[in-house]
Amino acid sequence: MKYISKVLHHEAFKTTLQSRKFRLLIVLTILFSNLFVIIGCSSSSDNNLTSESGFITGSLLDAANSNIIATSESGEYIIPVDSYGRFSTSLPTGVYTLSYRAATSNKLVLTNKTFVVANNVTISIVDADLVPQPQVILVNIPVVNANSAIIEWETDIESDGNLEYGTNELYGVSTFASTDLTTKHRVQLNNLMANTTYHFRVVASRHNLESAKYYTQDYTFTTSE
Repeated sequence: MKYISKVLHHEAFKTTLQSRKFRLLIVLTILFSNLFVIIGCSSSSDNNLTSESGFITGSLLDAANSNIIATSESGEYIIPVDSYGRFSTSLPTGVYTLSYRAATSNKLVLTNKTFVVANNVTISIVDADLVPQPQVILVNIPVVNANSAIIEWETDIESDGNLEYGTNELYGVSTFASTDLTTKHRVQLNNLMANTTYHFRVVASRHNLESAKYYTQDYTFTTSE
């Protein structure tokens, strides 16, 4: 009898232990299920914060069979254009300029306005105005005196422009922008300090449009004593 009682007691203990293990497994399952739900919700929320986008569509016949480049603070996006000049794509929200390289001259051609892409909004662009970007092909410094200097430059197409100059590469001073469209330009800098090295760069443009500005490399000259 004592043996039978011990066996029954042992079986009851095993049953109680298994029941506790089962209850513990259920609790852990519920905890992990809630954890996965919380993680899933957090991930979905983060995606929504970065998924705002709009839709841009339009027609630009001059860009047929090429790619349009949409540029914003977030980067550059390539938009293919079909043989009829039509294009469409979704873009992250932001302010964009559009450009492409002309097939005949390989020059960068830009629209003369910016486009705002808003969330869940479609904007249409049809035959936007295009402005070629001038390239500076020659820079010359024919005259340098103690307090003045003359800078000349030439562009590949008719353009306006100005000089930015100073005693370091931050420049800090800008000449008045010329409004005349020409390929040959000449600017005289006055009131310079003697025996001083100056840095400058040429800013070429069309109608002083920001989207069509071209900046040269840094150049230097030193005034005489």
